[in-house]
Amino acid sequence: MKNVRPLLIIVLILLAAIVIFTLMQNSKLKQENDKVKDYFSQTLEALNEIQDSLSEIDTQDLIVKRMARNQEVDGQVMDSKERIMSSIQSINDYVALNKERLNNLEQNLQERNIKIDGLQRMIDTLKKNIAEKEAIIVQMNERIDDLELLVAKERIKYENELAENYEKINLQKNLIETQDATISEHEATIKKQTEEVNTVYYVVGKKKELIDNGFMTKGGFFKKAKKSGDYNIESMVALNLLEENSIQLNAKLKNTKVLSDQSIHSYILEENNNETVLKITDINEFRKVKYLIIQVD
Repeated sequence: MKNVRPLLIIVLILLAAIVIFTLMQNSKLKQENDKVKDYFSQTLEALNEIQDSLSEIDTQDLIVKRMARNQEVDGQVMDSKERIMSSIQSINDYVALNKERLNNLEQNLQERNIKIDGLQRMIDTLKKNIAEKEAIIVQMNERIDDLELLVAKERIKYENELAENYEKINLQKNLIETQDATISEHEATIKKQTEEVNTVYYVVGKKKELIDNGFMTKGGFFKKAKKSGDYNIESMVALNLLEENSIQLNAKLKNTKVLSDQSIHSYILEENNNETVLKITDINEFRKVKYLIIQVD
């Protein structure tokens, strides 16, 4: 009995040691498990952030493509190109940053020997997404170069067309100026002709004055003095019928006589305060005879 008791004590001590060791192992395992959970949570959060960043890049990509389309339409190369290249560089830096973060996460998982199918699928999907973004950036850079060449060609074409248009405009301008000058000449000619058609020349004088100045011929024993057919226009007064249609004569009506051949229906003689006024009533008829000779005595 005495020999059994020490053995029992030893067994109890061993059992207690085993229990304590097991509890310690379970506590350590729980701590390790908590660390793994925390790391898994952090890794998952980091992967979600990378995914969000790549989604944001999609939006920036659309903006850059829209800017490139606008550049292709309006041809504003310098400002547009600088803005687009700046945006592409920002996207490129962003992709590189996320690529580095993803590589670090994958390396940490490998170093910790953590293999979780769901995480690995997410990592592979993100790596594929990043590769696609890098390919898009290359395409956008190539697209910008193509656009620059296209716009340069369009600018040359536009400048050539502009030069041609300027030449056409100058030719048209010269033609218009020539036509204007011709029109002005025609207008001046018409005005001159109109004035000439509507201008008559008259002379007023006593019989002797008219004879002396050649507007009447001398009479004889059996000939009466009459108007001459040869007139010195410089001795006559011009009258524009469009501006004036009457002549004031310093003589009484009974002493006034029209010697020239104007139609008697184209004018009238009126007395006004011991003076006579010749009023033209029909310009068209009156102007048929260019020279008017009036005798007053």
